[in-house]
Amino acid sequence: MPTLPALNSPVTAERLPGKFIFADFFTSDIEAARRFYGELFEWEWRWIGTDQSYGIFYHDDIAVAGVVLHESPDNDRAYGRWIFYLSTDDVAKKVAEITTGGGRVMLEPTRVPDRGTLAVIADPEGAPFGLLNSDSGDPADYRSAPGEWLWISLYSRDVEKASNFYRSLFGYDVTRADDAGDELHYILSKNGVARAGISHLGAESNSFPTWLGYVQVDDVGAYVARAIEKGGVVLQGPDPAILDGNLAIVADPIGAPIALIHWTYGVEAAR
Repeated sequence: MPTLPALNSPVTAERLPGKFIFADFFTSDIEAARRFYGELFEWEWRWIGTDQSYGIFYHDDIAVAGVVLHESPDNDRAYGRWIFYLSTDDVAKKVAEITTGGGRVMLEPTRVPDRGTLAVIADPEGAPFGLLNSDSGDPADYRSAPGEWLWISLYSRDVEKASNFYRSLFGYDVTRADDAGDELHYILSKNGVARAGISHLGAESNSFPTWLGYVQVDDVGAYVARAIEKGGVVLQGPDPAILDGNLAIVADPIGAPIALIHWTYGVEAAR
Protein backbone atom coordinates (compact mmCIF):
# COMPACT_ATOMS: atom_id res chain seq x y z
CA MET A 1 0.00 0.00 0.00
CA PRO A 2 1.42 3.43 -0.91
CA THR A 3 2.02 6.18 1.64
CA LEU A 4 -1.30 7.97 2.05
CA PRO A 5 -1.89 11.61 2.91
CA ALA A 6 -2.68 12.35 6.55
CA LEU A 7 -6.35 12.97 7.33
CA ASN A 8 -5.48 16.31 8.97
CA SER A 9 -2.88 18.86 7.98
CA PRO A 10 -1.64 20.32 10.23
CA VAL A 11 -1.82 17.50 12.75
CA THR A 12 -4.36 17.94 15.57
CA ALA A 13 -5.06 16.21 18.87
CA GLU A 14 -8.76 15.84 18.00
CA ARG A 15 -10.07 12.35 18.81
CA LEU A 16 -13.70 11.43 18.18
CA PRO A 17 -14.06 7.67 18.78
CA GLY A 18 -17.19 6.29 17.14
CA LYS A 19 -17.24 8.88 14.36
CA PHE A 20 -16.96 7.85 10.72
CA ILE A 21 -13.88 9.73 9.53
CA PHE A 22 -13.05 8.45 6.04
CA ALA A 23 -14.28 6.26 3.18
CA ASP A 24 -12.59 3.99 0.66
CA PHE A 25 -14.17 2.51 -2.43
CA PHE A 26 -12.75 -0.95 -3.11
CA THR A 27 -13.19 -1.83 -6.79
CA SER A 28 -11.87 -3.94 -9.62
CA ASP A 29 -12.51 -1.04 -12.05
CA ILE A 30 -10.90 2.20 -10.86
CA GLU A 31 -11.54 3.91 -14.20
CA ALA A 32 -15.29 3.31 -13.97
CA ALA A 33 -15.32 4.66 -10.41
CA ARG A 34 -13.28 7.72 -11.42
CA ARG A 35 -15.68 8.56 -14.22
CA PHE A 36 -18.94 8.02 -12.35
CA TYR A 37 -18.20 9.62 -9.00
CA GLY A 38 -15.89 12.30 -10.38
CA GLU A 39 -18.49 13.48 -12.88
CA LEU A 40 -21.51 12.98 -10.60
CA PHE A 41 -20.16 15.04 -7.69
CA GLU A 42 -17.47 17.03 -9.54
CA TRP A 43 -14.84 15.47 -7.31
CA GLU A 44 -11.21 16.07 -8.28
CA TRP A 45 -9.05 12.96 -8.80
CA ARG A 46 -5.44 12.48 -7.70
CA TRP A 47 -3.38 9.31 -8.05
CA ILE A 48 -1.42 8.23 -4.98
CA GLY A 49 1.80 6.32 -5.73
CA THR A 50 2.99 5.21 -9.13
CA ASP A 51 1.26 1.87 -9.77
CA GLN A 52 -2.28 3.30 -10.17
CA SER A 53 -3.72 1.00 -7.51
CA TYR A 54 -4.95 3.81 -5.24
CA GLY A 55 -6.24 7.32 -5.72
CA ILE A 56 -8.20 9.93 -3.80
CA PHE A 57 -11.20 12.09 -4.65
CA TYR A 58 -11.02 15.69 -3.39
CA HIS A 59 -13.72 18.30 -2.92
CA ASP A 60 -12.54 21.89 -2.44
CA ASP A 61 -9.05 20.49 -1.79
CA ILE A 62 -10.30 18.24 1.03
CA ALA A 63 -9.97 14.46 0.68
CA VAL A 64 -13.47 12.96 0.38
CA ALA A 65 -12.74 9.30 -0.39
CA GLY A 66 -10.07 6.91 -1.54
CA VAL A 67 -10.40 4.36 -4.33
CA VAL A 68 -8.57 1.05 -3.93
CA LEU A 69 -7.90 -1.50 -6.66
CA HIS A 70 -9.38 -4.79 -5.42
CA GLU A 71 -9.69 -8.01 -7.38
CA SER A 72 -13.25 -9.11 -8.05
CA PRO A 73 -14.29 -12.33 -6.31
CA ASP A 74 -16.27 -13.10 -9.48
CA ASN A 75 -14.14 -12.80 -12.60
CA ASP A 76 -17.25 -12.37 -14.73
CA ARG A 77 -18.40 -9.22 -12.92
CA ALA A 78 -16.82 -5.95 -11.83
CA TYR A 79 -16.62 -5.39 -8.09
CA GLY A 80 -17.26 -2.28 -6.03
CA ARG A 81 -17.97 -1.68 -2.33
CA TRP A 82 -17.80 1.37 -0.08
CA ILE A 83 -16.01 0.91 3.26
CA PHE A 84 -16.51 3.59 5.92
CA TYR A 85 -13.93 3.90 8.71
CA LEU A 86 -14.80 4.48 12.35
CA SER A 87 -12.35 6.30 14.59
CA THR A 88 -10.81 4.26 17.38
CA ASP A 89 -7.70 4.67 19.50
CA ASP A 90 -6.86 0.94 19.51
CA VAL A 91 -7.58 -0.93 16.29
CA ALA A 92 -6.25 -4.31 17.44
CA LYS A 93 -8.33 -4.23 20.63
CA LYS A 94 -11.50 -3.36 18.71
CA VAL A 95 -10.83 -6.14 16.18
CA ALA A 96 -10.58 -8.61 19.05
CA GLU A 97 -13.86 -7.34 20.53
CA ILE A 98 -15.59 -7.60 17.16
CA THR A 99 -14.48 -11.18 16.53
CA THR A 100 -15.51 -12.15 20.08
CA GLY A 101 -18.91 -10.58 19.38
CA GLY A 102 -19.48 -12.65 16.24
CA GLY A 103 -17.83 -10.50 13.56
CA ARG A 104 -14.95 -11.48 11.29
CA VAL A 105 -11.76 -9.89 10.02
CA MET A 106 -11.51 -8.96 6.32
CA LEU A 107 -8.25 -6.99 6.56
CA GLU A 108 -6.00 -7.47 9.57
CA PRO A 109 -4.77 -4.36 11.41
CA THR A 110 -2.32 -2.69 9.04
CA ARG A 111 0.07 0.16 9.62
CA VAL A 112 -0.08 2.72 6.78
CA PRO A 113 2.62 5.44 6.86
CA ASP A 114 1.22 8.90 7.66
CA ARG A 115 -2.41 7.68 7.63
CA GLY A 116 -2.37 5.49 10.75
CA THR A 117 -3.43 1.95 11.64
CA LEU A 118 -6.50 0.53 9.94
CA ALA A 119 -8.47 -2.68 9.61
CA VAL A 120 -11.58 -3.85 7.78
CA ILE A 121 -14.02 -6.15 9.52
CA ALA A 122 -17.59 -7.40 9.15
CA ASP A 123 -20.21 -7.29 11.89
CA PRO A 124 -22.21 -10.42 12.89
CA GLU A 125 -24.62 -9.89 9.96
CA GLY A 126 -21.73 -9.57 7.49
CA ALA A 127 -21.91 -5.78 7.00
CA PRO A 128 -18.32 -4.58 6.44
CA PHE A 129 -16.81 -1.42 7.90
CA GLY A 130 -13.38 -0.07 8.74
CA LEU A 131 -11.51 0.98 11.85
CA LEU A 132 -8.89 3.73 11.76
CA ASN A 133 -6.55 5.20 14.34
CA SER A 134 -5.45 8.34 12.52
CA ASP A 135 -1.87 9.56 13.02
CA SER A 136 -2.97 13.16 12.49
CA GLY A 137 -6.11 13.29 14.61
CA ASP A 138 -9.73 13.06 13.50
CA PRO A 139 -11.47 15.57 11.22
CA ALA A 140 -13.51 17.99 13.30
CA ASP A 141 -17.30 18.09 13.07
CA TYR A 142 -18.77 20.55 10.60
CA ARG A 143 -21.89 21.14 8.53
CA SER A 144 -21.57 19.28 5.24
CA ALA A 145 -21.64 21.25 2.00
CA PRO A 146 -22.84 19.76 -1.32
CA GLY A 147 -20.42 17.08 -2.45
CA GLU A 148 -19.48 16.00 1.09
CA TRP A 149 -20.58 13.06 3.24
CA LEU A 150 -23.51 13.97 5.46
CA TRP A 151 -24.62 10.72 7.07
CA ILE A 152 -23.93 6.98 7.37
CA SER A 153 -26.61 4.38 8.05
CA LEU A 154 -26.52 0.64 8.61
CA TYR A 155 -29.18 -1.42 6.84
CA SER A 156 -29.79 -4.43 9.08
CA ARG A 157 -32.23 -7.33 9.18
CA ASP A 158 -32.10 -7.34 13.00
CA VAL A 159 -31.93 -3.74 14.20
CA GLU A 160 -32.14 -4.70 17.88
CA LYS A 161 -29.16 -7.02 17.66
CA ALA A 162 -27.21 -4.53 15.55
CA SER A 163 -27.86 -1.64 17.95
CA ASN A 164 -26.64 -3.73 20.89
CA PHE A 165 -23.51 -4.78 18.99
CA TYR A 166 -22.45 -1.24 18.06
CA ARG A 167 -23.46 0.19 21.43
CA SER A 168 -21.19 -2.30 23.20
CA LEU A 169 -18.40 -1.63 20.72
CA PHE A 170 -18.33 2.19 20.87
CA GLY A 171 -20.48 3.17 23.84
CA TYR A 172 -23.13 4.83 21.69
CA ASP A 173 -26.34 6.21 23.10
CA VAL A 174 -29.10 4.51 21.09
CA THR A 175 -32.37 6.36 20.53
CA ARG A 176 -35.39 5.45 18.48
CA ALA A 177 -35.96 7.52 15.32
CA ASP A 178 -39.75 7.72 15.46
CA ASP A 179 -40.30 10.62 13.06
CA ALA A 180 -37.83 9.87 10.27
CA GLY A 181 -40.51 9.05 7.68
CA ASP A 182 -38.51 6.13 6.26
CA GLU A 183 -36.93 2.90 7.45
CA LEU A 184 -34.54 4.63 9.88
CA HIS A 185 -35.07 2.83 13.17
CA TYR A 186 -32.30 3.93 15.55
CA ILE A 187 -29.81 6.79 15.86
CA LEU A 188 -26.37 6.13 17.31
CA SER A 189 -25.02 9.14 19.23
CA LYS A 190 -21.95 9.83 21.31
CA ASN A 191 -21.37 12.82 23.58
CA GLY A 192 -24.58 14.38 22.32
CA VAL A 193 -23.68 14.14 18.62
CA ALA A 194 -25.53 11.87 16.18
CA ARG A 195 -22.98 9.66 14.44
CA ALA A 196 -24.96 7.11 12.42
CA GLY A 197 -28.30 5.40 11.96
CA ILE A 198 -29.60 1.86 11.81
CA SER A 199 -32.32 1.20 9.26
CA HIS A 200 -34.45 -1.91 8.82
CA LEU A 201 -33.75 -4.11 5.80
CA GLY A 202 -37.03 -5.84 5.03
CA ALA A 203 -37.27 -9.58 4.52
CA GLU A 204 -38.47 -8.96 0.97
CA SER A 205 -35.25 -7.13 0.06
CA ASN A 206 -32.61 -8.92 -2.00
CA SER A 207 -29.91 -6.69 -0.53
CA PHE A 208 -27.39 -7.80 2.07
CA PRO A 209 -26.84 -5.94 5.36
CA THR A 210 -24.51 -3.04 4.65
CA TRP A 211 -23.42 0.45 5.67
CA LEU A 212 -24.66 3.13 3.27
CA GLY A 213 -23.12 6.59 2.85
CA TYR A 214 -25.20 9.71 2.14
CA VAL A 215 -23.74 12.58 0.11
CA GLN A 216 -25.15 16.09 0.53
CA VAL A 217 -26.49 17.56 -2.74
CA ASP A 218 -28.40 20.73 -3.54
CA ASP A 219 -31.07 19.07 -5.72
CA VAL A 220 -31.78 15.35 -5.28
CA GLY A 221 -33.88 15.03 -8.44
CA ALA A 222 -31.21 16.64 -10.60
CA TYR A 223 -28.52 14.36 -9.18
CA VAL A 224 -30.66 11.27 -9.73
CA ALA A 225 -31.04 12.30 -13.37
CA ARG A 226 -27.29 12.88 -13.64
CA ALA A 227 -26.56 9.48 -12.08
CA ILE A 228 -28.83 7.76 -14.63
CA GLU A 229 -27.16 9.67 -17.46
CA LYS A 230 -23.78 8.39 -16.31
CA GLY A 231 -24.85 4.75 -16.12
CA GLY A 232 -26.28 4.53 -12.60
CA VAL A 233 -29.52 2.82 -11.59
CA VAL A 234 -32.18 4.18 -9.23
CA LEU A 235 -32.78 1.91 -6.23
CA GLN A 236 -35.06 4.30 -4.35
CA GLY A 237 -36.33 7.42 -6.04
CA PRO A 238 -37.27 10.66 -4.28
CA ASP A 239 -40.53 10.15 -2.37
CA PRO A 240 -42.49 13.08 -0.89
CA ALA A 241 -43.27 10.87 2.13
CA ILE A 242 -39.56 10.47 2.91
CA LEU A 243 -37.80 13.70 3.95
CA ASP A 244 -40.12 15.65 1.62
CA GLY A 245 -38.53 14.02 -1.42
CA ASN A 246 -35.00 15.01 -0.43
CA LEU A 247 -33.55 11.47 -0.34
CA ALA A 248 -32.74 8.94 -3.04
CA ILE A 249 -30.53 5.86 -3.35
CA VAL A 250 -28.76 4.97 -6.58
CA ALA A 251 -26.34 2.25 -7.64
CA ASP A 252 -23.24 3.14 -9.64
CA PRO A 253 -22.52 1.30 -12.95
CA ILE A 254 -20.62 -1.37 -10.99
CA GLY A 255 -23.61 -1.94 -8.70
CA ALA A 256 -22.48 -0.27 -5.46
CA PRO A 257 -25.20 1.80 -3.71
CA ILE A 258 -24.85 5.39 -2.57
CA ALA A 259 -27.46 7.78 -1.16
CA LEU A 260 -28.17 11.35 -2.24
CA ILE A 261 -29.65 13.69 0.34
CA HIS A 262 -30.52 17.37 0.63
CA TRP A 263 -30.40 18.46 4.27
CA THR A 264 -31.07 22.06 5.29
CA TYR A 265 -29.92 21.79 8.93
CA GLY A 266 -33.26 23.03 10.16
CA VAL A 267 -32.75 20.23 12.71
CA GLU A 268 -29.23 19.76 14.02
CA ALA A 269 -27.30 16.88 12.51
CA ALA A 270 -23.60 16.09 12.45
CA ARG A 271 -21.41 13.84 10.39
